[in-house]
Amino acid sequence: MNTKIVKILFALSIIIIGSSMHLYAEETTANQELAYNVGQEKTVTKAFLEKKYNLSLGKNKYESAGCAGCHDNGILGAPKPGHKESWVSRVVKGWNNILNHAVSGFNKMPPKGGNESISQSDIENIVAYMIS
Repeated sequence: MNTKIVKILFALSIIIIGSSMHLYAEETTANQELAYNVGQEKTVTKAFLEKKYNLSLGKNKYESAGCAGCHDNGILGAPKPGHKESWVSRVVKGWNNILNHAVSGFNKMPPKGGNESISQSDIENIVAYMIS
């Protein structure tokens, strides 16, 4: 089968499946970056996150604050950084919901991942890095 047809069919299946949840992930051909589209909200891409958050600082804090210990290995279902499939269901629930889980804890994750010294700004940068 022609690869162009396969790509088109793949894109259409993503759109059809995602539209039923009001969310879909769409691979852009310009930079092969996965984008999250949530209802009428803006598309969340790495470029969008880079404009609002410091992803480099987020990565550094992610590594130094202890987040990587669980998230790099997906321990107890922790979403891995950059693993789009893990983040789609979280992004659809909204940015504030994701931040609230990071601050207050969620499932087996303790508040702030057990590191109370992490600031709100650090959390926002860490989450933006992880989603990107």
